[in-house]
Amino acid sequence: MNSTSDNFSRWEYQIIALAAVAQCAALAHKLALRGSAPQLELIACINPLLVLNPDSFEEVYPSVADLSLGLRSLQDIFSNSKLRENAELIRYTLGMLSLRNRLARNDAMEKSLGERLQHIQPLREVDSAALGETDSDELYQQDEIFQQLASLYRDTISTLSYRIHVQGRVENLKNENVANRVRSVLLAGIRSAVLWYQLGGRRWRLLFYRQRIYATAGDIRRKLIAPV
Repeated sequence: MNSTSDNFSRWEYQIIALAAVAQCAALAHKLALRGSAPQLELIACINPLLVLNPDSFEEVYPSVADLSLGLRSLQDIFSNSKLRENAELIRYTLGMLSLRNRLARNDAMEKSLGERLQHIQPLREVDSAALGETDSDELYQQDEIFQQLASLYRDTISTLSYRIHVQGRVENLKNENVANRVRSVLLAGIRSAVLWYQLGGRRWRLLFYRQRIYATAGDIRRKLIAPV
């Protein structure tokens, strides 16, 4: 599988960043409804948030294949036949793009986010099927990382005038571990929205380039399964 991000155009990089935002939206939706989400999909969203001064796109998204959920979600968002069934996905994605705009106008908050993110460790995959004492410790560390990110989200993004209201099962949203993960992926989505903007992404283009975005997401998915 061609999973690296070294064979894409600038436009495709832009769509990959947007797909990362969409993946964060999809994960927030999954967590709120089901109470859980796949580890690899969470890691693919959370760890880029902790890459603060990357020298290349590959440092942020080392394996584009891990964003396959986001690419599929992006196609769903821009599919004219699936607008109603993906209403929450669209709302969360647009919400994170809006929060990026508000964050960009708040230098003090941006500085605070950067300073605190420096002290948070990246997530590591844990084999939950063969849990031993070491793995249990790593699961606990995962929960700690999500707690730190959720606390950072509450102290910063939640204080902005616009807020994303995630809908789902009440018992999931009241579960601290689930709520921490939801806030963490929203924060990660805002970080990917920052990169999307830096690559030339703009809200108005979502309307005028709907078909091109849909087609490009499909092209990237096909590249990922092409032999190298």
